[in-house]
Amino acid sequence: MRPLRALLSAIGMYTLIPIPRREWRQQDFADSLTAFPWLGLLLGGVLGGIGWGVAHLSGSSTLAAVTLLALSALLTGAMHLDGVADVADALGSRKPAEQARAVMKRSDIGPMGVTTLVLVLLLEVTALTALPSHQWPVMLAVGFAAGRTTPMAATLPGSGDEPDAGTLSALTAGTGSRARLWLTRGLVLAFTLVGTGLLFGWGLAGVLTAAVIVAWLGAACWQRHLLRRLGRLNGDCYGCLIEFTQAGVWFLAAVSIGVT
Repeated sequence: MRPLRALLSAIGMYTLIPIPRREWRQQDFADSLTAFPWLGLLLGGVLGGIGWGVAHLSGSSTLAAVTLLALSALLTGAMHLDGVADVADALGSRKPAEQARAVMKRSDIGPMGVTTLVLVLLLEVTALTALPSHQWPVMLAVGFAAGRTTPMAATLPGSGDEPDAGTLSALTAGTGSRARLWLTRGLVLAFTLVGTGLLFGWGLAGVLTAAVIVAWLGAACWQRHLLRRLGRLNGDCYGCLIEFTQAGVWFLAAVSIGVT
């Protein structure tokens, strides 16, 4: 795997950031998933820095949190938030698996989707505002990286991907690697522990590392529930897992802030 090509593939597939036009190879889809957490790390760090700056200039952490999440949605085309809404509508329909998956594919959004989307965004905003804004670059980097690790688990062979022709999830179905997944998890945890420890102290580093582990465990349980309820996983499920995990990291960090 060529790291630069993998990173450019991840940028081209999972963001709206313009890159030179290229023909994608089959291997690029698998490699893009491996680079996805590191793209999240970079995006999170940059957006966290912007949020910190807005908070410093405006004196409002709420305005800053909304600004950075709006920029995140703009850069990613809100595809992960779209997955949250679609999965919520599918589960809220209480229909059998095949019909529930059909609900996910519809272009409209129902009341369950709207409500869940609003609640998730409120959770993310309030969790971030509960944390000191000078910690946001690390918090965003870690949350984004942890969240974008979950599709690597969801695309392991036999994990229930839905091979709908013409979709990105079809091209990544079954391409996950357990070795790459565990290596990436280890590196994300190492960055979280060492990076946070050197910048903000080892107490916060331990809390944030534990938050990532708990969020991953929660995401694994949520993935199993989605597979059991929907029969298969698709791109909407990946987006939902990403948002679930990053929101979980920030929530757990916020409620544990007193420990540090």
